[in-house]
Amino acid sequence: MMDMSNDAVHTITPDQELYVLKLILSLRSLGDIGASERLRSSVRKALMRSEDDHDAGIAVDEAVRRARKTESKLDGSYDKARERKRQKREEERARAYRYVDAEAETGDDSEGTDEEQEVMS
Repeated sequence: MMDMSNDAVHTITPDQELYVLKLILSLRSLGDIGASERLRSSVRKALMRSEDDHDAGIAVDEAVRRARKTESKLDGSYDKARERKRQKREEERARAYRYVDAEAETGDDSEGTDEEQEVMS
């Protein structure tokens, strides 16, 4: 397992450990053994090189974040999320255009109030 020659090996929470293991298995089942090995290696390095358990947890979380992005690209959820965001932006843009058009229809056709027009003359 781990080389115990460095007696400053730190630990992560059991929940983090379980999540890392599940993520490694998920990456392997999706066919990306390289990504699972990179995750395993980065977790091991984080545990061995960090100053304390808290720093180890932060480093592991960062490695997990990167691996989750890879996983989402492999399982298709990344593209689905991007498409949902794109559709939401388009809906918001269309809603804004409708609002501006509605305001323009209900607004006054003149360029300004009578006082403003007198000042401009």
